[in-house]
Amino acid sequence: MYSPSWNVLQRLEEVPLVYDSSPEKHWVYEVSLGTPTGSNWLGNLPGAHRLIQALLQGQLFGQYELLDFLIWPGGLFTRVSLGTSASLSEFLNFLKEKTIPAGEPSALYWDEELRWIKLVPPGEMGESTLGFLEKAARVRQAVEKSAGSSPNLFFFYRNPRLAS
Repeated sequence: MYSPSWNVLQRLEEVPLVYDSSPEKHWVYEVSLGTPTGSNWLGNLPGAHRLIQALLQGQLFGQYELLDFLIWPGGLFTRVSLGTSASLSEFLNFLKEKTIPAGEPSALYWDEELRWIKLVPPGEMGESTLGFLEKAARVRQAVEKSAGSSPNLFFFYRNPRLAS
């Protein structure tokens, strides 16, 4: 009868794998929401102000951190960092809830489909920032051309912590 020696046998152990060493994972998204054709609610000061208030209120409540955003009559383009407690759908629902007056259909304020969505990997933040700034310049030029003699609203925000 064969009996292996203990010197030959090796003890097998599963090595624990660390999936995420950071205590909190922050997801950064680029998101663009458009307004429906013919809707000009972001082209007037009260509508744009309501959207800015909603964006800053969510950040103040700690639901997310705004990296930057761009508001013009045609929509919103933002980069937002979501913590572990928030999801992208919660962010979008919060914005819609806070910007659409009670009893009004959402189709009058926001397009159903997102114009753009991208999850930004940590190594691509520099490219994302350059892309955002290029988009802001293009939108500003388009807004200035379409304004003619009447001014259109254009808001650009960049988180002061990230501006350097």
